[in-house]
Amino acid sequence: MMNIKPLILDTTYILPLFGIKILELTNFKKISKEIWSNGLKGYSLYLPSICLIETMFKLTGEYRKSNDINILNRYAIAIPSIISSKSIRIFNPLLKSEANRIAINIRHAGHTDLMDCLIAASATALKGIFLSEDIELTKIMKLIPETKDVPIWSWKDLIKNEFTH
Repeated sequence: MMNIKPLILDTTYILPLFGIKILELTNFKKISKEIWSNGLKGYSLYLPSICLIETMFKLTGEYRKSNDINILNRYAIAIPSIISSKSIRIFNPLLKSEANRIAINIRHAGHTDLMDCLIAASATALKGIFLSEDIELTKIMKLIPETKDVPIWSWKDLIKNEFTH
């Protein structure tokens, strides 16, 4: 029987669903569409609910520059596809005491973005692989005893490990 491993997504990987541009990642559009539609064999995919809050903040930032309501409306347009996805589970770290405790430890170790701390803590609490491009957060996690062994993959690592066999 195959061992299913939790894979926890950072906010970066959902931003394009809301029309927010991200750094160019190899085959991102094609692979992410496949993941959202069919999941990823051998993994249970999780999206920390905090990523949705971060996305709303990013949309609000874009909105402030142009005052175009269509920017804010992108959230309401995209959210149903995330909620109804059979491939992704939403995980709320704010409701899990272990995730809260870990997030506080990451914050105390020096990472000032509490949302990032909660997202990283989700990966730790779920005992999964954290998919993130955040190098500073990764460095801090490697310094904390309870998060130092959390596998952290970048998009490039995901491609290398799962799409180049």
